[in-house]
Amino acid sequence: MEVFTKPSIFDPVVVQRIMDAGALLQVRRSALAAALDAGQQPGAEVVARGLREINQWLAAQLFTWRELLSVRLTSTADALRYSVPNNRKFVAGGGRMVSLLDYYRTEPMVRLLLGGEQYGEYLFCYATVQMKIVDRQLVLLEGPVQDGEPTLMAVSDPGCVAAASAYWRTLMASAFPCTDARSDLGELTPRQRQIVALLAGDASDEQIAKALGISVRTVRYDVAHLLDRLDARSRFAAGVRIGELRGTTDYTWSTVPAPEAADHQQPPASPRIGSGD
Repeated sequence: MEVFTKPSIFDPVVVQRIMDAGALLQVRRSALAAALDAGQQPGAEVVARGLREINQWLAAQLFTWRELLSVRLTSTADALRYSVPNNRKFVAGGGRMVSLLDYYRTEPMVRLLLGGEQYGEYLFCYATVQMKIVDRQLVLLEGPVQDGEPTLMAVSDPGCVAAASAYWRTLMASAFPCTDARSDLGELTPRQRQIVALLAGDASDEQIAKALGISVRTVRYDVAHLLDRLDARSRFAAGVRIGELRGTTDYTWSTVPAPEAADHQQPPASPRIGSGD
């Protein structure tokens, strides 16, 4: 029995439009990265280098922004365990956040986790380029590699911002809410489904409580209910049972094949530019 069912099919025409818009953005990005690498100042700057510094920069800047539009190609429940609480605070403080995730490269447990999230807007789409648009004026993209490390590039160049905005609009035309990614765990509440996702990543009760903003006592109550629901006597047995429900114990599994569009292949995935959202 599969936990996840396919809620929609991305039309090949839509996929081609997304690939075209993404390719144009990649051309702009590559030109700016090359100019930076050559010591020029092309309306862009490297703001962080290395994944650790990139994540720290994003966390520090998040609460200075009013709006964040994000596109992620891949994500894991373990990574979201750290980023979602910050996103929740950002939205509770008056910020607006819309996060698009590539449906075909998103772990099923991420779908469960985000499907129950009440703060921010999380949607699935078909995507080819990872990016963030800040306050409709700044674009965060993969920068030039420096000393073998990835960099984060903040771009204000009008042409690149326009290309990023066009790419975003193309994605939104076919995106659908994470809550539409239904599962066969229909008897569970949205929060209990989130706990299932975090249990699959071997998170402790304390870690789950922190990620979801609830008490440890509430987590333990829900975990006990889940063990009963899954007919499991231990957390380990529950994890095995979750794997059985998904048809595999490999948590990178996906139920839906990637779409085919024209005679083109999907561009290679961009490296991560941070774990925020």
